[in-house]
Amino acid sequence: MNGQYEWEPTALDLAGVAFDEAADSGRYLLDLVQVQPDIPAGRMGLREVRALLAGSTPRGAWRAAVWRELSHRQGDEGWVSGAVGVALPALRLVAAGLAGDDPAIRADLDGEVVTGFLAALRRLAPEAPLLEVRLLWAAYRTGLAYAAVHGPLLPVGTCVPTSAGVPPRPWGTGLRPLLAAATRGGVLVAGEVELLWAVRGEGRSPAELSTEQVPGEEWALRLCAAELALMNAVLSGRLAPAGGDR
Repeated sequence: MNGQYEWEPTALDLAGVAFDEAADSGRYLLDLVQVQPDIPAGRMGLREVRALLAGSTPRGAWRAAVWRELSHRQGDEGWVSGAVGVALPALRLVAAGLAGDDPAIRADLDGEVVTGFLAALRRLAPEAPLLEVRLLWAAYRTGLAYAAVHGPLLPVGTCVPTSAGVPPRPWGTGLRPLLAAATRGGVLVAGEVELLWAVRGEGRSPAELSTEQVPGEEWALRLCAAELALMNAVLSGRLAPAGGDR
């Protein structure tokens, strides 16, 4: 291998291949005007649908209509591949956030993310409110459960970066709403929320927060405790974005 690691495709890579095959077949088209009259498009293939949703942040009614239609058609394996492929940019962000810098868990983590998404796609009704958010939150929670158990033993204060893996908008909640929900639910206190925002929201390290009264090592321990509390609340179903699975 000339000193290079042999690359093996992960579940997300294979999902991308399946999506390309479905898109190239020309069999999977949506007439979006019939789905949602104010969508400025006619019959579109899967790639065009994905580009529409990833482009200029379409209104919520557009997104809901497209995902409702994709969910209704999941009896055909090609449409299932299409649904996963449309969500693939978001699923890759979720997996990357949870894997961090550890390539050793990436293959299995990608598989867990896809598994969580597909399980929710089968379980949730097409008319469920905020269907896209619910699907991606399920993928995130399944991946998080794996990362929490199989992630590497990191230095103190660098636990699984729960908040870093939260699906970003427009697919899911942002960090601020999640922290606000954690405060309302009694999962975190104000000081823990401020610490998580400083580290995960602003990119500051515990060392930067160090003072004579509270050294960086203490901030790292507090960060670890806060992230574990947040992670456990997500995994137990106590905490979810508005409209997401609980």
